[in-house]
Order: sequence, then C-alpha cells, then structure tokens
Amino acid sequence: MRICSLLPSATEIVYALGLGDRLVGVSHACDYPDDAAAKPVVSRSVRQITHLSSEEIDGIVRQARANGNPLYWIDGGLLRELKPDLIITQELCEVCAIDSGSVFETAAKVLDYQPEILTIRPNRVADIFQNVRNIASAAGVAQRGQELTESLERRVQAVVDGVASMPIGEGARPRVLCLDWLDPLRNTGQWVPELVELAGGEEGLAVKGGPSRELTWDEIVDYAPEYLMVMPCAFDPDRVRQEALEKLTKLEGWYDLPAVQMDQVFLFDGRIPTRHGPRVVDVLEGLAEAMNPHRVAGISVYEVLVKDRL
Repeated sequence: MRICSLLPSATEIVYALGLGDRLVGVSHACDYPDDAAAKPVVSRSVRQITHLSSEEIDGIVRQARANGNPLYWIDGGLLRELKPDLIITQELCEVCAIDSGSVFETAAKVLDYQPEILTIRPNRVADIFQNVRNIASAAGVAQRGQELTESLERRVQAVVDGVASMPIGEGARPRVLCLDWLDPLRNTGQWVPELVELAGGEEGLAVKGGPSRELTWDEIVDYAPEYLMVMPCAFDPDRVRQEALEKLTKLEGWYDLPAVQMDQVFLFDGRIPTRHGPRVVDVLEGLAEAMNPHRVAGISVYEVLVKDRL
C-alpha cells in the first residue's frame, strides 16, 4: 500500500496509525510529525505567502476566489513516479489544501491506473474520528483505526467528566471567543465551537459544525468574551503572538474586554486547531485547562499544543 496524503490532517492520521513508512508523498504544508518533511512534496502553493501579513494573505485569497484561480497545484510527473495506491484529499477548505476536484482531474490525466481516492470533509468531532477509521480501513488496518479512535474518545470523555460539575444552560457557562484570523477578524467554525462546549465554555458567536465567518469589532465588544482564544490558522506561536500584539491590542476598547481584564486571553499554536487529526484532542485538553485549571489541572501535557497568555 503506497499512500499519498495531500493535506496535513491526513498525514498526521497516517502517522498516528503507524503507516508513516507507507507514505510516499505529501503536501507542502505537511510538517507534523517531523519525518513528514522528508517525504516527496506532491502539491505546492501557487504563490509563497507565509511571509505576508494577515491582511495581505486575505487579499490574495479573495482575489484568487474572485478570478477562479487555484491556490495550489499538483506535480503530475511526481505523482506518476510515486504510483500511489491510495490518495487522500479533502473538500473542506480550498484555502488550506488542494481541492478534491483537482486531485481527481490530475490523477485521471497522469496515471494509467485508477488509485483509490479518499475524500474527507469533517464538520464535527465525530466526523474526525470517523475519518480516522475510514483512512485506516482504506489502508487495510481497520483495527488500528478503531483502537486509535477509542483512545481519543477516552481522552475526550476525561475532559467531559472533569468539567461535568459546571452549570448547564444558556448564559450559565463562560462566554468564549476563538479567533481563526485577525485581519479581518474571523471566528472559528466546524469542530472548534464543539470543543469549546466540551471543555466547559459557550461559543456564542459561532455555530457547531458550521463555517467560520468574519466578525466586526463591535460584535466582539458587545459579546464581551470572558475567554479569548487566539489561534490564527497556520501561524506558529511566535507569529501568533506578533499578530495578536499588532492587530488586537491596538483596537479601541481592547483593554475593556472582560477576557483582557481577567487575564484570560490565551494564544494557541495556530497550526493545530484547524487540523482535523488526532491532535484535535490536544486542543480540547488545552481549552479545558485554560478555562478550568482547578478541575482538569495537568490534563494538557502535550508540547505540540503551545498555550500562552497575551
């Protein structure tokens, strides 16, 4: 079984299943675990944008969408050379990874055989766990997938049990806001609002399983979050801190937010929360410990999740 993963989340799942030796190709963004960086890179970004500001990156993405231009391309010659039996792609976010349509089109053009192409599109935590099982099954190691998801589910339940004594009902839990982008301001979507709820908070500006959206600063001020989780997509911890200092602390009324006044602004490694792989549970544990240190102290022990206050 020769596997090609075209998104970081799937690459993390493949390694978690013990199949790293079968991984013959990855995307340019696959950086975890470290061994993934040594794999042949099959998909690349049309333009190098990591050095640009949040506003500049957003402008490029908007322009590409408006003009119908791709953000990524596949090295068809390399794909032909690698001869994958299984290609894993996605239909969730064209900003984060190449879309499944391009994968099917390229494979049909350059391969003289039909590989299995597995497309994943999770919206909730249960979908992520099902994708783990689906990838394991497609790779011929279904039992490993079941064992991995069961271990992840046990960790989720430990968090739920830890915060079980918290009150339930609208307004009973602390108001939480998770920011997925800082210029323009965007909240998180899909599984992150669900993680907040599992961790004991309430994400009143987001929808569980729904898409992220742009927010106005007035919305945030009116919402008055008691916890603010800053996790701009794909940014490393240093970049997260830099962007937060430059973009958030200069906003009018920043120091009046309850989260700021109570020293409850937390910075997360932005490369992790938006990935729908095993480390989604690390994010849950980090959220839980940030909001409930007296209930779940020490539950977040994974260094891959970097937490810090602003």
